[in-house]
Amino acid sequence: MEKKRVIIGRTNLPDRDPRLTKEVDALKSAGYTVTLLCWDRECKAPRSEQREIAEIRLRLKAPWGVKILCFLPIWWCFVFYHLTVGSWDIAHGINFDSIVPMTLAGKMKRRPVIYEMYDVYEDSILLPKVLRRVFLMIDKVFMRLAKSIVIVDKARIKQLNGIPNKNISVVYNSPPDFFKGLTTPSQKKQTGREFTVFYAASLFRVRRLNLDKVIAAIKGIDDARLIIAGFGDQVEDIKRWVNDAPGKTQFIGQISYNEAIRLTARSDLAVALYNPIRPQNRFASPNKLFEAMMCRKPILVSEGTTMADIVRKWNCGIVVNCGDVTEIRSAIVKLKDNPELCRQLGANGRKAYEQKYDWKFMEQRLTSLYQEIANKVAPTANRST
Repeated sequence: MEKKRVIIGRTNLPDRDPRLTKEVDALKSAGYTVTLLCWDRECKAPRSEQREIAEIRLRLKAPWGVKILCFLPIWWCFVFYHLTVGSWDIAHGINFDSIVPMTLAGKMKRRPVIYEMYDVYEDSILLPKVLRRVFLMIDKVFMRLAKSIVIVDKARIKQLNGIPNKNISVVYNSPPDFFKGLTTPSQKKQTGREFTVFYAASLFRVRRLNLDKVIAAIKGIDDARLIIAGFGDQVEDIKRWVNDAPGKTQFIGQISYNEAIRLTARSDLAVALYNPIRPQNRFASPNKLFEAMMCRKPILVSEGTTMADIVRKWNCGIVVNCGDVTEIRSAIVKLKDNPELCRQLGANGRKAYEQKYDWKFMEQRLTSLYQEIANKVAPTANRST
């Protein structure tokens, strides 16, 4: 059987999107040829040489957040052009900002389009309520027109008040097992070593990460430190907060995904204290949670979130009020002073990862979906390009 050609659209670069990298690798391993349409918003990132795929970039400076709306028509024209002049069998649009031109091209060429929702776009850019309702109505039209929907958590269905498509696949944003066949790091505290709290992800103000609260909490704890890694418009804030807590916090900038996993494995506690007042945070189950599980580390998460539900279900961390510095400090101290509790919570998370969240299960779901769709795509020789 000839290789099916997949074209993926994403308004980001693959080196800043571990999930995209995992999906591309999974499709390549399953025998698909992949072309990636992506957007270099800073016009300075070097081209990645880690994956042997065709990567077509739009090099156009553009902001993040709601201001991106002014630039979307340019991105849509870019994507639509490449889909209409190129040859492909399946299109895969990630988020609303890519699915629009892909759906139109798919209808024109009579080929299937998969709509993957990392986030609910209307909530990720914080639109006013009236505009959110309008965008959501339009978004649901494209959900209905897609061949299939891929979501990162079942909570997305509740967030959207239903998805108008019967073909929905849940592919959690979990990491591959970096410790397959090896012994995962233990939670046993080494003599003389500080208790290390770690956070690595994008650093945007709109995400309401509460890292200032974590820094304030760490300042009052002996033999504990916080390491922060990432990129975004909150970097200058982070640097200022770190300077106000010398010796207790460290900002190491943007790091690779492999380095983030390595540092998670070497830390004692992961944090993901996203404010649930923002719907995108309330319904998110970010990769930080599953990375902590895989690395056998406990995690600190916010009350009122989907993450809190998962943490409670598997007893793999502590749930706190993300705005309460005293409560955050108490949770860190509790874990710092009780290595056996840390070990047990980490072991619980690892068990949950191995039983349900291992990327091998997610990869199977994704490739099974593709196989089902690919089997219904007519051979190239029998159709026009």
